[in-house]
Amino acid sequence: MELVLFYYTLLMLLVSILVAAVCLSAYLVSRKKTMLFLSVAFAFYFFDISLVFQDEFIVRSCGDALTSGYLVVRSLASVVTGGGFVTAFWVLLCDYLNETRRTVFVMPPAIFAIASVAMLVMIPDGDLQRFWFWSIRQFYMYWILLYAGYSFLRQQDEAERARMWRHRALYAVTWAIGLLVLAEDCATFLVMDLASINLDALVFSAEHNYAENLLMLVIGVAAVRNAVRMLSLRFERPPAQGGSKQQEQQIIENLNVFATRHKLSQREREVLYLILLGKDNQNIASEMSLALSTVKVHVHNILKKTGDASRQELIQGFWKMS
Repeated sequence: MELVLFYYTLLMLLVSILVAAVCLSAYLVSRKKTMLFLSVAFAFYFFDISLVFQDEFIVRSCGDALTSGYLVVRSLASVVTGGGFVTAFWVLLCDYLNETRRTVFVMPPAIFAIASVAMLVMIPDGDLQRFWFWSIRQFYMYWILLYAGYSFLRQQDEAERARMWRHRALYAVTWAIGLLVLAEDCATFLVMDLASINLDALVFSAEHNYAENLLMLVIGVAAVRNAVRMLSLRFERPPAQGGSKQQEQQIIENLNVFATRHKLSQREREVLYLILLGKDNQNIASEMSLALSTVKVHVHNILKKTGDASRQELIQGFWKMS
């Protein structure tokens, strides 16, 4: 059983670092911040799982005698790694929703850190302490899901709602597995008698919750699929005469959201679409039956509204959001 657990943990480590690497590659190509946040999340999760091997090494080195200092440091390390990967998802959501309020941005991770430490200090050693300590990160995840759902319900812009609605399957699966994570915590700490395998009050094993591993695998698959799509799109040098069907489809899906955020007129949206396909001003003028000077004015207004200094920055800014 120990050998199976060893290779299972090793597999989770491998998956976590591979997802982090793929997402980082997609970010370096597209500069899409969503990919960067996903890379950070899975990097933190890699270290969260690696604490399992740290426990085994320390136990063998100390001859099963763990110092109280190590136990405290180990518990705080779990707060950092657990809070790190969940906070990365929270930052991702804030960026996706264009949330700029500092209070909304900072409060959830601060509450998580304070609540996690409070569970270790205020609740006596035992299974109840372990349950609440681990459940805090699940409640943090529920907050992210609830905020995403609330933002969707209060969203008035149809383009934004359609953009969010495309992720409904992942949202529902995340909720389902997220509730399973809490159920496993209840069974592990409040129902089953696991005293014989717990090292001490403040030592927690990162592999204890297999439902959480499943949740990260599901998110990882979705992240890699999105990253692969990003890597397949030519970002630095868009095609001169239209893009691939995949590229054009993504432009269509996100054009209205981008245009609404920057208050572009209908004509400016049409010009922007052709710019994103890599067409120059002369080709745009011919296709739209407009004077070249009129197209130049539209392009100037688009750059002014988006705050970009050039067409290249405009194109990059679109793909960062899409």
